[in-house]
Amino acid sequence: MKFFIILLLPIFINASSLELLIENAKASHLSLTAIEHKLNSVDDEYEITKNFSNPVLSLSISDIQLGDISNRSIEPMQFTALNFKQKIPYFGKRYANGKKVLAKKYKVYMTLQEAKVTLVREIKLSAYAIWEVEQQLKINDEYLDLINQNIELYDAYNISSTSAHMGLMSAELTLSQLKIKKSKLSAILESLYKKISYLSNLNVTQINLDMQIKEPKSIYYYLDYISSNKTYKIKEASIKVANADIAIKRLDKNIDPSLQVGYYYRDNFKDYVNIGVSFSLPIYGTENSKEQISRKMALSYKSEAIDFKNQLNSRIFDMHENLKDSYRIYNIINKESLPQIEHMTDLSSTSVKNGAELFVYTYILEKQLILNEQSINSVAAYYKSIANLDALIGEMK
Repeated sequence: MKFFIILLLPIFINASSLELLIENAKASHLSLTAIEHKLNSVDDEYEITKNFSNPVLSLSISDIQLGDISNRSIEPMQFTALNFKQKIPYFGKRYANGKKVLAKKYKVYMTLQEAKVTLVREIKLSAYAIWEVEQQLKINDEYLDLINQNIELYDAYNISSTSAHMGLMSAELTLSQLKIKKSKLSAILESLYKKISYLSNLNVTQINLDMQIKEPKSIYYYLDYISSNKTYKIKEASIKVANADIAIKRLDKNIDPSLQVGYYYRDNFKDYVNIGVSFSLPIYGTENSKEQISRKMALSYKSEAIDFKNQLNSRIFDMHENLKDSYRIYNIINKESLPQIEHMTDLSSTSVKNGAELFVYTYILEKQLILNEQSINSVAAYYKSIANLDALIGEMK
């Protein structure tokens, strides 16, 4: 039974809700999977920080007498040695390296979250663009039918005056323009459905959207969540990585001793063991210079984060103004302009039998079409602004 449900799933998802598209994209899009693999690889990198560096094992044969190469008992200096050398990291260095890797992991994780936000935003914008084009096509078809009906009505009266002829030509020209617009809109719609199918990782042929307009949220709602922006989080993570790197560079000034143990075998003489300890000498100031480089990088990341947050604040204000502007335009069109022109349309449609009036009626229909399209555009712009604002505060729903 489960097998048949899986087979039928594409049929059910053809008419999709926006929420379904978003959730499926977050669960299965390959661009996110690629980042998840990177995130998993950091876990392996963290495990490496717990290890010591690889030891060195060496075999040496000393004092080979060229006159008798095979004889290894001529003198006590002839020996065969097996040496083992291990570098011992200074206390705290492995912990510091692990802390840096964990900071790096958080940065990769926030990169994944940023990619999800971007994906959700693109799905929303594509969905709203699809709604916009479909509504335009619907309105376009309605006006095609109206123009056709009135041309047929005009032909039935068979009026042959010059003004009537001009009215007919104007109506037929409008009809041609509407057909051209329909062709272009249909091509755009097909492209948008292909795009949203790719983004959602589903075969989408229809989207169910509730595009009701209501008063926008306050600007302060978005400003309160400004620190949740995922790009800003990445910049904060870069600061954490840089600070962890400073701690590593500071510890690098402490010497890592290397312990060496050697076993020496000698023919006809007693074997013996050598133990040695070696240190690198930080006498040239390289470690200090590296620490200063890391500190300057951390300061650079902090400045970038502050500057980005200021830019983000400005972008939220700009986008919120776009949102309010779309809301105002929608109300002006639907509460003032459209009722007036609908009244004019009703008056002129009752006397289309006169050719001159057909010309006027066609002109009014064109104006009404423009207003309806502007209303549709304002609704789409309203929701696109919300999608952009949501993305700016890191929203992933």
